Amino acid sequence: MPATPQRRARRPRGSLNQQVITDAALRIVDGKGMDALTFEALGRELEAHPTAIYRHFRHKDELLLALVDALHAEATRGGLPVTDDWEADLRAVAGRIHDAFLAHPHLGALVAARTARRPHEFEVVEHILGCMRRAGLDEAEAARCYRVFADAVLAYSGMEAALHALPDSAREADLRSWQTDYRSLPPEQYPHLAATADLIPPLDSRDNFPLLVELLISAIRSRSVYGR
Repeated sequence: MPATPQRRARRPRGSLNQQVITDAALRIVDGKGMDALTFEALGRELEAHPTAIYRHFRHKDELLLALVDALHAEATRGGLPVTDDWEADLRAVAGRIHDAFLAHPHLGALVAARTARRPHEFEVVEHILGCMRRAGLDEAEAARCYRVFADAVLAYSGMEAALHALPDSAREADLRSWQTDYRSLPPEQYPHLAATADLIPPLDSRDNFPLLVELLISAIRSRSVYGR
């Protein structure tokens, strides 16, 4: 007589909450990509019926915003230090955001333009605005520079995350093209490319993002009352 298959244990009633579900969703996305994230997949991951997920998130986009805030949670883990050096503090928060996006490339590739409107995102916004105020910017200028700085950091981090999320073959082809296709262009048609092709950093160079941040900080410094 064949053995009766054992039924999987169900999660105890009341043991789900938004944090547990978000953590499970992040595991699915990290392992299989955004397309694999469904409420059915979450139910299997959590050993819970999919309808239990709907008690905490009304739809997938609401869950996605929680995942966006999970990236901000990683960036703010342990607190964002405030020092007497606003430039160092901006470098630090930018680096933390960038690291969080690259740690979760499938998610980071998709969410740079989304607004989580949740506590960890609020903390990041408050911190960057504080840096702008300590740089000597008035309220209006601090607000404008916050917007450009934060969005540039998110956009570049999202772009690099998208590169890392590509299938290996596609990513390697894109990286290789700068060593082959761009260097083989006719110099009479592309003189500036011909002059610099050997000097253009790779797409995945670790020096690219810090240079972006330094350029942004230089621009902010030039608008500060202390830099005039």
